[in-house]
Amino acid sequence: MKRVIICDEEMESVSKLSTMIGQIFPKQFLLHGYVSAKQLFYEIEDGFIRTADIIFLSMEIKQVTEIDFAMYIQQKFPMAQIIFLAENLQQVEAMFDEISPDGLLLKPLNRQRLEKCVKKVLSEKGGKEELFSIKQNGTAIFFPIEEISYVESQGRKLQIHRKDAVICIYGRISGLCEAYGETFIRCHQSYAVNRNHIVELAATKIILENGMEIPVSRQRYREVKAALEHNHAYL
Repeated sequence: MKRVIICDEEMESVSKLSTMIGQIFPKQFLLHGYVSAKQLFYEIEDGFIRTADIIFLSMEIKQVTEIDFAMYIQQKFPMAQIIFLAENLQQVEAMFDEISPDGLLLKPLNRQRLEKCVKKVLSEKGGKEELFSIKQNGTAIFFPIEEISYVESQGRKLQIHRKDAVICIYGRISGLCEAYGETFIRCHQSYAVNRNHIVELAATKIILENGMEIPVSRQRYREVKAALEHNHAYL
């Protein structure tokens, strides 16, 4: 499920936009609404929000400088599509010198324009290479998610198995699967695999392209099999 963030300091605007998205695209998006730019900033910095597909950003936020905040959002979520919300075109003229939004919607919001804009940015996002983000020593690091073959949970840490390296980070495997559910399949309490690296599903294990065998729990076998058949990940 794709993650959508709405940041507008008017509660009515957040509520209206959330409702419209839910009606136009039922059960397609996980929505997060913020009426405080500072709250969104702190949740990103604290690791509560790790990924985003679409970000609706109002040009009426007063707690921070709009340009600086938009640039911060773009840096933190390079794969996200940013759609500006504005009262008039003059509000966003200065923004185009610093950051290029993926979409622009003028208030009051129009259902048809919203639907057209979201579909457009989703089609554009489909052509981008998805990145995986981690934070090491206070620095955000990005690399293609396709470099990850599987993830293993060990206590409070996750081992990210890439082609030529293993990276350890703090986190929960459930959170990773929620954020990257279109890529990873949870096959075991302690394992999630990149579905694009799977070559075979057996009764108790998954075999990856590199020959690694990942356990599949009895409780999750049917779920894994259905997910792979639905996405034609194996035959």
